[in-house]
Amino acid sequence: MPTFTNARIFDGHTMLDGRYSVTIEENRIASVSEGPATGEAIDLGGMTLMPGLITCHFHPDFYKFTLTMGMEGEPLGKELPPGVLMAVGVRNCGVLLESGFTGYVGATAGHDIDASLKIAIEQGIINGPRIRACSLHIGTTGDVNDSVKWWREFRTGGTDVFADGPDEMRKLVREQIRRGAETIKIFVSSGHGGLPWPTTRTMERDEIEAVVQTAHSRGAFVRAHAATKNMIRECVELGVDIIDHGDEIDEDIIAMMAERGTFWVPSMIYPKCMIDLGWADAELPAQQDNVRAMLPKAQAAGVRVLIGDDYSGVFRDVMEDDPLDHKIGDYGREFAFYGGFEGLSAEQVLSWGTANAGAALMGGHDKLGVIEPGALADLIVVDGDPIADLSLLARPQESLRAVIRDGAMVIDRLGGESHPMKEAAE
Repeated sequence: MPTFTNARIFDGHTMLDGRYSVTIEENRIASVSEGPATGEAIDLGGMTLMPGLITCHFHPDFYKFTLTMGMEGEPLGKELPPGVLMAVGVRNCGVLLESGFTGYVGATAGHDIDASLKIAIEQGIINGPRIRACSLHIGTTGDVNDSVKWWREFRTGGTDVFADGPDEMRKLVREQIRRGAETIKIFVSSGHGGLPWPTTRTMERDEIEAVVQTAHSRGAFVRAHAATKNMIRECVELGVDIIDHGDEIDEDIIAMMAERGTFWVPSMIYPKCMIDLGWADAELPAQQDNVRAMLPKAQAAGVRVLIGDDYSGVFRDVMEDDPLDHKIGDYGREFAFYGGFEGLSAEQVLSWGTANAGAALMGGHDKLGVIEPGALADLIVVDGDPIADLSLLARPQESLRAVIRDGAMVIDRLGGESHPMKEAAE
């Protein structure tokens, strides 16, 4: 029954005044009390104890591919053999932990990699974060992700699969859930970084509705790549759980999302890189200005905004410091990035990667991303005050002192004499 004491606490929503003691029993937080602990405890000396960070748009197998692959007819997820891409996923799970991220909500991985990583972690084969596994990208024949070089189609898919009509969609959703998907990812529009497509939609309304009804009937979430206003609105109306990107979101859609409890992942760093490199289409800068203006309004309305982006190293060869590479500390850059927006506080942005994200990962079935009695004990110790300086979370090599995953210490840099959690880990 390890106890942390003399800790500053960010509880997933706010930084509490004073110093606290937190006791863990098995894999849950047993108590949170103000003041020093009695008996044996790990003295944090005023360091910050907070929920482990969670990224909610994560592709574990995206690594060393180029922007032109899909557009030139080379499907994503075929750039390397499946076993190698699984190894990439194992590597990136380690990068997440070393960056202070104890969970991720998948946004697509090829070859059942999300579901396979989850099994390997739960069975103790590898160390890694808590995972909400995602399906393949589900699209329609000949859409923005389907190969333009139809004569070069592969016998097996990569990260994308295609179906047409409500009946095919239902069958495909059921198959993906059977293979371990807890979230179904659909592509309903082009946009967000200049994906080329001459029409406003890539999936019909009855197809989206069939996906949502089928997924929800089997306990799965649905997330949608939706950049254009009409398609964002349609997805929210039909009950899609997570809107990815939402470049043309407006106040009416925000009000509907707040009422229905829809999550939103703005993922603005990828388009920022496109704009900075001069690769964006003509509409993207104005769309990103719109997202910047809408985020404080979404926060005020109660929309559950989430952290996450298209990490992949996609800009590695053209930018000296690619912010979307899978490197220790890169995931944490998002907090300072969004924290610099007018109208957003550091506590609000940090809640996107803790309390809001915990609700997304667990689907409301358990407490995660908060420090309160009964919550799952996924925690990190940060040397410093992340509310005063969000950039600490982008420098885990110097600021991250401990990572507790499911009640067990998986990274321990606290130093000093041995303590109960260290002894248990050894």
